[in-house]
Amino acid sequence: MTKDLTFDIRYDNELAHDYYRDGADLAAVIRDIYSDRQLHIPDAFESTLTTPPIHFMEVEAPEDIDVEELRKVDVPPGLSIEIQDFHV
Repeated sequence: MTKDLTFDIRYDNELAHDYYRDGADLAAVIRDIYSDRQLHIPDAFESTLTTPPIHFMEVEAPEDIDVEELRKVDVPPGLSIEIQDFHV
């Protein structure tokens, strides 16, 4: 069984957006951040049309994952990730 989470990914500014990019490039960064958590992180996700955009990534996690522990993972400067678990 898996748990569906939503990662709301924001850039601090346009410079961070230029650095981390979008799509598969950003997905690779997110995979690296959470590499030891057994998450399925897609290359495709929804985004706003704002500058810089906000991305909404649907992530699959093991059913027994501790979402609070995921929220404590260090995220590189320039990015912020809010993790939503709508199935609490």
